[in-house]
Amino acid sequence: MIIPLETVDHATFVPHIGGAFITTAAGASVELRLIEARKLGHRRVDANREPFALVFGGPQGLRLPQGIYRFSCAPLGELEFFITQVADGPQGAQFEAVFT
Repeated sequence: MIIPLETVDHATFVPHIGGAFITTAAGASVELRLIEARKLGHRRVDANREPFALVFGGPQGLRLPQGIYRFSCAPLGELEFFITQVADGPQGAQFEAVFT
């Protein structure tokens, strides 16, 4: 069962920094590590949570088209969210998910 995104917030992910999030791309399993969870500012009056962003790291040279991916994280379960590649360099590839 996929965890509804409206039920997660910044605090949901902080304990999982450094943890593995597994997805599938082009038929292959891909492991990304959560390297950062940061708050993005104040909550809008009509919002259910404060906005936050997650940054995931993968191996250098990894390319994933931006889009919605289903992730599995052993302690959390399964989630689907939109990621965008934001970097690829000596430290590896980085992908960001923004939650508003």
